[in-house]
Amino acid sequence: MQNTTENNSKKAFSTRQIAFIGVMAAIVFVSNYIQFKIPIGIGTDMTRIHVANAFCLLGGIVLGPLAGGLSAGIGSALYDVLDPVYITSAPFTFVFKFLMAYTAGLIAGKDHLNVKNGRALASAAVGQTVYIVLYIGKKFITYYFLHKEPLNVALANCGTSLLASLTNAIISVVVVGLLAPVFCKIVKSIRK
Repeated sequence: MQNTTENNSKKAFSTRQIAFIGVMAAIVFVSNYIQFKIPIGIGTDMTRIHVANAFCLLGGIVLGPLAGGLSAGIGSALYDVLDPVYITSAPFTFVFKFLMAYTAGLIAGKDHLNVKNGRALASAAVGQTVYIVLYIGKKFITYYFLHKEPLNVALANCGTSLLASLTNAIISVVVVGLLAPVFCKIVKSIRK
């Protein structure tokens, strides 16, 4: 019985880790407001150019896969819940942003606080790719299968979202390249 308790306590987050997750989730949430919304033609559907993905990726790189994934998912889903345009997407956003940051954290590796800039950029690029595939896949399924839009309309709307997503990806990778060393240094100094 004691072994089980010890194993469970090793898997749980420490108070400090929970605080890091909360702070990074707040940063992700606030960064969602640095945006340009773009209507894409079907009802109230929107796409956006924003910097939030960069902070989701930074969460994965700096906090590691699980903690970073949680901070990205929580901060992004909270933003969606508070915006009527995106409220129904909040569960998908949580999962997609979690997986984006989780992937970036996995690639950054166990020594993530000493990640070199090249590895941070590679982590960000692969994390963004995972997100784009999930996001555009969901959009296509929604337009083509659920809304029963003709294939050309579904592809055109997905194309608009893909362009915005690629723009977001470029912005995110650049921001990660600039901020990963700074965030790693801050987290290392706080953990001491």
